[in-house]
Amino acid sequence: MRIFLTIFIFIFIVQSSIKADDIRDFQIEGMSVGDSLLSYFTEKEIKKNISGVQYPNKEFILYYFKNLHSFRTYEAVTVAVKSNDKNFIIHDIGGSIYFKNNFEECLLMLKEISFELKKTFSNAKTGSGKVSHAMDLSGKTTQDYHVFELESGDNSQVVCLNYSNEFENQGHTDELNLTLGTREYGEFVINRAYN
Repeated sequence: MRIFLTIFIFIFIVQSSIKADDIRDFQIEGMSVGDSLLSYFTEKEIKKNISGVQYPNKEFILYYFKNLHSFRTYEAVTVAVKSNDKNFIIHDIGGSIYFKNNFEECLLMLKEISFELKKTFSNAKTGSGKVSHAMDLSGKTTQDYHVFELESGDNSQVVCLNYSNEFENQGHTDELNLTLGTREYGEFVINRAYN
């Protein structure tokens, strides 16, 4: 797993020019914040991959792409686009790696990726912790996280999501997410997504 982790970090950090003050300079599976999803998928493919999990506030729509042959690092990618945007501009993109019955390995990867991202985003405000996930009203689903907020307000996060037994019985698997997002999307998630 350590070799995979090193490759994972290397791919994220060097796959685009290193300029830690603009989140748009980084890629997840070749896609960047600010790109149009139409550059990678047809409109039909995009609409076919609407995520089964959406925010109660429909300002943004989530699209979920899993196990595509073009993916090299992640098992799935989730993309957030404004719901009324015909150009499908990416406001947030996250790559996921799943950890069935191995949450401790997820936490180890979170720690090591966060360490490397601190070097890349050296001027960013950082925060970390553990909280209950808002989608699980029982409070049993938790997420350990480390966030990097750039001067622009854009951000990157590394999150380990530990689903409750109830959610696991519904088919959810513990996962690590590495996300890149705009300030606008971040403010939406914090202030309006669950309203």
